[in-house]
Amino acid sequence: MQLRPIYTEPDNCQDCYKCIRECPVKAIRMENNQASIIEDRCIYCGHCTQVCPTGAKKIRDGLTRAKLTLTQNPKVILSLAPSYVSEFEGVHSSVLIAAIKRLGFTSVSETALGAEIVTDRTERFLEEAESGVYISSACPVVVEYIRKYSPDHVRFITPIISPMLAHAKILKQLYGEDVKIVFAGPCICKKLEADYFNNLVDVVITFKDLKKWFEQSDINLKNIAPNQPEARFVPYRSGMGAYYPIEGGMLKGMQEGKKQIHHMAFSELSTVKDVLKELDSHRENDSIFLELLACKGGCINGPAKLSHISPALKRYEIIHQSELGNPKDDFKNIDLQILFCKDPHVQDHTYTEEEIKQAMAVVGKTGPEDELNCSGCGYDSCRDFAIAMLEGRAEENMCVSYMRKIAHDKATVLLQKIPAGVLLVNSELKVVDMNQSCATLMGEDIASIYEVDPGLNGVALKNICSYEDLFRAVLTTGKEIIERQVREEDRTWIISIYNIQPHRLVFGLLQDLREPYVRKEWMLEKTQEVIKKHMETVQQVACLLGENAAFTDATLRTVMEAYKKNDQKKPL
Repeated sequence: MQLRPIYTEPDNCQDCYKCIRECPVKAIRMENNQASIIEDRCIYCGHCTQVCPTGAKKIRDGLTRAKLTLTQNPKVILSLAPSYVSEFEGVHSSVLIAAIKRLGFTSVSETALGAEIVTDRTERFLEEAESGVYISSACPVVVEYIRKYSPDHVRFITPIISPMLAHAKILKQLYGEDVKIVFAGPCICKKLEADYFNNLVDVVITFKDLKKWFEQSDINLKNIAPNQPEARFVPYRSGMGAYYPIEGGMLKGMQEGKKQIHHMAFSELSTVKDVLKELDSHRENDSIFLELLACKGGCINGPAKLSHISPALKRYEIIHQSELGNPKDDFKNIDLQILFCKDPHVQDHTYTEEEIKQAMAVVGKTGPEDELNCSGCGYDSCRDFAIAMLEGRAEENMCVSYMRKIAHDKATVLLQKIPAGVLLVNSELKVVDMNQSCATLMGEDIASIYEVDPGLNGVALKNICSYEDLFRAVLTTGKEIIERQVREEDRTWIISIYNIQPHRLVFGLLQDLREPYVRKEWMLEKTQEVIKKHMETVQQVACLLGENAAFTDATLRTVMEAYKKNDQKKPL
């Protein structure tokens, strides 16, 4: 079974939730701390592949199939998206064509030819259609979004196939139904479109794939002479279709007809969502045609783009560097009609207020004051997160504030269960935390204060003990102290001080010399038992708490090491 155009590489996923935060339709499910694409909900905009910090979101490989198509078929044409002008900056079209033909392609043709007949058919449709709002069908991401998430607007989409599919029909009419078509461009959703219409387009590769293919074949574009006789587009150069990859590019090629039609262009999916709002309230006596593109600025900023230069420069390249031809209109008999319909797989369930409240209560959200809406889970609000949990798209451990509370509670329990005095001190020589055992060892006065202020956070160390200098020395030098004897009034302590964050945070272990030495081994055993029992919880929240979790983990492990070090040496 063929992979969908975008998928998750499980080994690379670090469950950081960035893909969920960035996904415009939340088409990602968390399962067992792995973020997977919900195929039926995904619109394949490709944004997750750009923002994933570990590269876990992968684009389905098209290169292998493209190479196989070349080896198995005598006639294979590359349909080249018009944004090649800004992607292969400074490369003459004849050089690019020559390089592509060296890969084994029979010829190269501009997808912009398909764009031109799409423009022509759209103009005719708008002239004959009733007044109202109409939306271009050129961007497959926008079409997928409307079909899945704004189905009431499906009727507004012009019933005309995309430029890629129109171009494939042109090539098959000219060169035979047996010709194979490979499309190259910056759009990932074209792969999905080709899956739907595999009788027209055989394989979709990205510009990144094309560049990689050149490198694998040792083809250096700089070493190819321009304007070679055989290096030309077939059947001829495109005209205004070359402007399609920029916002408003389709409109540039549209002519004024007898009917007054208001043309507007918008790009970026968040803007498209806003544009679609309340379109139904438009006055029916006016006609509006909307060119909607999912990528900001147009296809020049597609998710599989090569170039990362300024969008302004890319737009300039398209407008001023495209070599426009004077194409003939030989394709009036090609059928470009299509009927778009709602995607039946996406059916959002409506949950009752009680169900949503119960879901929020699972993560400690029992009142409005608990709804932080921090988006740490990836969802815009706590309510959205609760609905995602009800739909099985989210897990309760994705709530950062909830897991932080659990981690804090667990860390507190762990410190209290450790059978030794534990004292954490910062660079200002103030207490960050201490456990009950430490307060008890320090005497009745400190133990009494501890009952009122557990942990004694912020208390100056000099106010509760006489060995402040030892902590200062470790914080200053970074050199740890191992089992140092310190006399304080009628007591002798064995103190070890270890780094958690050198020069910033240390912790001390306190033992009363009067305790039998055999207790040391017992303490180690008990400490290991406590850590083993609770470490799984600590590790589960580590990704959410960052430094705090690392601190908890380091503290517990260093406590163990404190007992292991010099385990053959008894206190003097």
